[in-house]
This record gives sequence, C-alpha cells and structure tokens, in this order.
Amino acid sequence: MKCWVGVFVLLAMFSCGRKEKKPVFYDLELSSLVETDDCQGSPQYGQSLNDNIISVPFTEKNGVKFIKVSINGFGFKMIFDTGCSGTLISIAEANYLYQKGVLTQEDFIGVTQSQIADGSIVENMVINLKEVIINGQIRCTNVKATVSDNNNAPLLLGNEILNRVATYVVDNENQCIHFKLK
Repeated sequence: MKCWVGVFVLLAMFSCGRKEKKPVFYDLELSSLVETDDCQGSPQYGQSLNDNIISVPFTEKNGVKFIKVSINGFGFKMIFDTGCSGTLISIAEANYLYQKGVLTQEDFIGVTQSQIADGSIVENMVINLKEVIINGQIRCTNVKATVSDNNNAPLLLGNEILNRVATYVVDNENQCIHFKLK
C-alpha cells in the first residue's frame, strides 16, 4: 500500500516537457574514483585513452551485459542495451530516488506510450535524470528516462545515452566497452 501511495504522488507531480541540451563529457575528477575496475585489455583501433577513448568494464550474466552507473548520485547496475531506444528504470528505483530527495517534482516530464518486447503497448511516466555517470567516468546530464510501473523491470541503458558518444565497441575478450567521446 505504501508503495502505491508513492506511485500516486509521483503521478500527481507531472509537468510539461522541456527540451535541454544533452551533453556528455569525461570528468577527470570522477575517473580518479575508479581504481579497481580497469579493463584487462587496451582500447581497440590503436588508440589510447588520451584519444577520447574511455574503457568501461562489464559483467555478463546469461548473455546480458551489465555496467555500473550512478543515477543522481546513487549506484546501480544497468543492462547495456543497444536495442532499447531510451533509458528505463522501474518504479522501485524512481520511488527510491524520490524518497532520497534526488528526484523532485521538477524532474517529472509527463507520460508516454511504449512498445515492450512482447509487442504490447504500455503507458509509463517520463522523468529527467539530472545526472547519469557510467562507471565513474562518463557523465551525461538531463537524461530523459521512462519509468516502468513493474517493480522488477530491469534498468536499461539504451540509445538515449549511447547516442551521446561518437562510437562504442564491445570487447568481449576483455569484457570492456570502449566509448569514443565526441
């Protein structure tokens, strides 16, 4: 019952959509926080990290790749999903971020209809995530995310964020994703 009260509070706080620039950049201070997550190999195509290549390790379970992210300052593991058009979190994560005070009324954009994997159409909330940081290295601001009303929905890092980088290459041998920044 308490969870549904939070859902109704979230639904009541929708605001009109707004367009903002969506930059992605490498944050030198944040990268120093990541000391034990180095990938085992070097970036592909003969370039070094100084050539705007950021190597991010992933873990794999049942063929699904997970990477570490921070959403508005709180850590999560998200699925690296090139087939997903946007970013998706569940209502459980949205409620958690709201209760922590890092998701506010101003972050609620509205609702959208989405087609899910089984082909059905569902209606979901749309929110603005002020900051998504991939593995403490790549920071994206003002990320438009869909909130699934399924508490068990996986967190998906899709093309809303992936389109902000120039390219990415999945290095399965070294379990890294090499991002080249624009």
